[in-house]
Amino acid sequence: MRNVILATGIAVLLALSCFGAEAAQVLIVDQTESLMESMQVEVLARVLLASGLFSIRAVTEIPDRPHPSGLFDYVVVIPPSGGWIWVCIPGLPQVFSAEFQQSLSVLEGAIEQIFIGERQAANPADDLYSFIWSAYFLSVGILEGAQ
Repeated sequence: MRNVILATGIAVLLALSCFGAEAAQVLIVDQTESLMESMQVEVLARVLLASGLFSIRAVTEIPDRPHPSGLFDYVVVIPPSGGWIWVCIPGLPQVFSAEFQQSLSVLEGAIEQIFIGERQAANPADDLYSFIWSAYFLSVGILEGAQ
């Protein structure tokens, strides 16, 4: 299983290398409880960092105030169980630039590849929980509007 995760991570990394953009700020809220999912989160973070498209920070609890590193373009909430990973953004994807939408697509694709279909990425256009979390992160000063 570890080889599958690493192979998937490498494939995603190669796919990401074709994009040239400024690094998007991502906060990962990792609430996973199993060793396997923790390893998948680690692979996700490493693949995203290696791509050069994303700058990553991670926490284990839902923040209730601004992060010391500043504002984020994306907040990825990985709950302890369930089939979803919520990708929080400062609005509906359709209102943002093509570059932001492309970056979101890459992020969601990486999540789904690394979690091998066990979990699916959902943004505010896909899921009410993601919409509510996005509003919360905007209100506490963690998520910023995309440029």
